[in-house]
Amino acid sequence: MLNDKLLDLLYCPVAPESKLRLKNEQRNSDLIIEGELICEQENLSFKVTHGVPDLIPYHLLSDEKWKMWQDHLEGFQARREQRVKKPEEVITKMSNKSKPNRYFAEFTNIREGVMLDIGCGPGKFRHNFDPKKVHYIGLDPIILPEVDEFPFVRALAEYIPFADNTFTDVVSLSAIDHFRELDTFFEEVIRVLKPDGRLHILQSIHEIRGPISAAKMLTHYIKDKLEDRATKVKNADAPKHIYEFSQRSLMDSVNKYFDVIARDTYSFKWYSPTKAFITLRPKAEIGEPVS
Repeated sequence: MLNDKLLDLLYCPVAPESKLRLKNEQRNSDLIIEGELICEQENLSFKVTHGVPDLIPYHLLSDEKWKMWQDHLEGFQARREQRVKKPEEVITKMSNKSKPNRYFAEFTNIREGVMLDIGCGPGKFRHNFDPKKVHYIGLDPIILPEVDEFPFVRALAEYIPFADNTFTDVVSLSAIDHFRELDTFFEEVIRVLKPDGRLHILQSIHEIRGPISAAKMLTHYIKDKLEDRATKVKNADAPKHIYEFSQRSLMDSVNKYFDVIARDTYSFKWYSPTKAFITLRPKAEIGEPVS
């Protein structure tokens, strides 16, 4: 939900040096329920509806890659809604049990500061931190009912609507495989991190190195197929994941932009897909976003 504290941090997603100006607002106590956010530099207007600022630059999402990504997102949302509707399903129970949020929170060693959770979903990761010490903000292109409970913006990882040097920590849990442009995401993270800020990634790893890893891959495949059967989407050919990472490909992706501070892995069961935990700091020689 949008309040004045969050409003003060919001900048234009396509011109991040331009602060957004609120007009025509309707308020309920300290919450901004309806209104418009104006980017004067680009002559753009973004709606605030039911307390959620929609900062997705739709006018930039017209090429074929973005259209494919939107089909992908629609399928992802349908599968997520199916899990909520039928929590008793075996595949849903397996997914819920395997979520390592508490272990990942301990791994990040975040004690205080301003945190941006990109791909936040229902924002459950915030429950691992003291709200008096950690100011949590969620960002996601999908609006879930739970976003009423915390500071949230509807936005894209490639167009982060905040000023330079805003966050002490950026986190992304099982989300970067759904981003359209991974390099742009990394550049944006570097831009919004404070000096000495850190990026923390939790991401599933899929690779075959022997019988156990083959079983993990099979579990991942079966999960996707079971969800396909239960979910109706317009474009069945849209990819379920934009990226599939091995340990090597994940590290190759981040090493272009970041130095690794810490690494670990987690598996709920021996057959569960391995989760990579990584804490990163922008390379000193980058300094500014890569063009």
